[in-house]
Amino acid sequence: MRNMAPEDRAALTAFQQKVDNLFRAVAGALNTADDLKSRLSKIQTALQQTPAAGEQLTQTAEQLNQRNLVILRKLHGDTVLRDRNENTPPSIDDRVETIMENERMSSSPPSKTDLDGYAIASEEFTEQLGKLRTILEQDLPQLEKAMEQAGAPWTPGRIPEWK
Repeated sequence: MRNMAPEDRAALTAFQQKVDNLFRAVAGALNTADDLKSRLSKIQTALQQTPAAGEQLTQTAEQLNQRNLVILRKLHGDTVLRDRNENTPPSIDDRVETIMENERMSSSPPSKTDLDGYAIASEEFTEQLGKLRTILEQDLPQLEKAMEQAGAPWTPGRIPEWK
């Protein structure tokens, strides 16, 4: 990096920090979506044990699970196809990790490929994070409230009501 112009060094450092922030956010979203997958599985089991829940709550839980699986596929890639050695489009996580690897020990300004990859990953992540946030902040609380009213067994993350 000693031969790099100061403005190029500053651009590289700023880009590396942006990529690091995106990596941190993607990792957090991946963990959150994985936790949600487990939580929804337990919710589906609880609903099977709740006669008063009805088909509507079971369908809602399944729809939330499917939406979360799509988010996980966008964030982490299609692991089923990957396990079968099928070609898969790059996931958000793949793009970010590739950029990090390319830029980690770089001694030149960020490449156009990495800048474009960052823009794509950032845009796709923003969309998926919004969808994940909607499930967690709006849809899941509504489902859990309905589960409580139906007398469903306790599930992780749900605070029981007591009067």
